[in-house]
Amino acid sequence: MSITINILLVDDVEYSRELLRAALLACIREHKVDIEANFFHSSTGESIPEQITLRHINLVYLDIELPHTSGLEVLKQIRQTEPNIMVVMVSGESSAENVTAAIKSGANGFIAKPFNYGRILESLQNYLNKAHKP
Repeated sequence: MSITINILLVDDVEYSRELLRAALLACIREHKVDIEANFFHSSTGESIPEQITLRHINLVYLDIELPHTSGLEVLKQIRQTEPNIMVVMVSGESSAENVTAAIKSGANGFIAKPFNYGRILESLQNYLNKAHKP
């Protein structure tokens, strides 16, 4: 059975989005998971809830530091419109305050930059376990 996942990568640094995309694709290939991943990108937090709805997004990787807004504010907006979507926060600043604020705001996980392959794989497996329970 093939699974299709629409993944939204939100980060103001294009290189970070591409690294995360490449790591996700490597996780899918190396673990022989029958997934077709469609990637969407955004460099700002503007209209993310609308993009999630329009593009039928299943999984979001959301940077905390975004221009004009905080990823934590965007997460709160997402939770108002899409309370069940999986959102993994991403940040170069993995302070206890950032991690705690992300989890309290409704994040399903937290990945620090530079990206750790194991944490990315764990977030993907968590999504699959949550979304495709028998």
